[in-house]
Amino acid sequence: MKYFDPHIHCYSRTTDDYENMSLAGVRAVVEPAFWLGSERRYPETYFDYFQHLLTFEPERAKQYGITHYCCLAMNPKEANNIDIAYQVIDGLSEYLQHERCLAIGEIGFDRITPEEEDVMRRQLKLAKDLDMLVMVHTPHQNKREGTRRTIEILREEEFEPNRVLIDHNNSDTIDLSVEYGGWSGMTIYPTKVSTDEAIEIIEHYSINKIMVNTAADWGPSNPLNVVKTALEMRKKGHAENIIQELVWNNPVRFYEQSGKLKLDS
Repeated sequence: MKYFDPHIHCYSRTTDDYENMSLAGVRAVVEPAFWLGSERRYPETYFDYFQHLLTFEPERAKQYGITHYCCLAMNPKEANNIDIAYQVIDGLSEYLQHERCLAIGEIGFDRITPEEEDVMRRQLKLAKDLDMLVMVHTPHQNKREGTRRTIEILREEEFEPNRVLIDHNNSDTIDLSVEYGGWSGMTIYPTKVSTDEAIEIIEHYSINKIMVNTAADWGPSNPLNVVKTALEMRKKGHAENIIQELVWNNPVRFYEQSGKLKLDS
């Protein structure tokens, strides 16, 4: 079985992680732009980071037989620094059009502020202008409220649901995400969703337009959690073809809409 992690932050992982992922069968990853752990003071530092994700990280992954793509955006956590956020958005287009950028992301809410909403809307408009997919981050706090408001904004901006991945869902938000009609992501992470919780949600809603990811970063995360979810599903008697749909085919179907995704058969 082969695995596709549709949301992982390889920037913060070691070469040992790449090796272990490869040994476990991970063959493709998508890395969305995120908060690096401290506030950035200049827009140029974002552009240097974007260039790293587009050039260096794919080569690092390639050494272990893993195909690496990315999503780029002004992330929600730093969106409240509005002056820098506007400058980053103004300079995004050239990076978004790179062959290794599949979507704009992560965008969305952190603290559900007017500034975050403005930055989200600007990037949704940019995505429409460039005919790009979008990965949406749902907030850690007030998650249901933030998810509901995000979906309202997506509808107000008339964004096509099938071109949206709403990520970090849990049992409090999955109904909203599924009802919206886009793609729904769940992150197997200590502070987000456990493997058992994710499987319960899958058993209730089916695997239709649902993905699991690790969002492995600087925190207590595990880049093998997509593989571990598949193992637990196998233990519970789920068919191999159903598991493969979840951990490979669904991410491929979403990201291939970009027209840029190229994977070995």
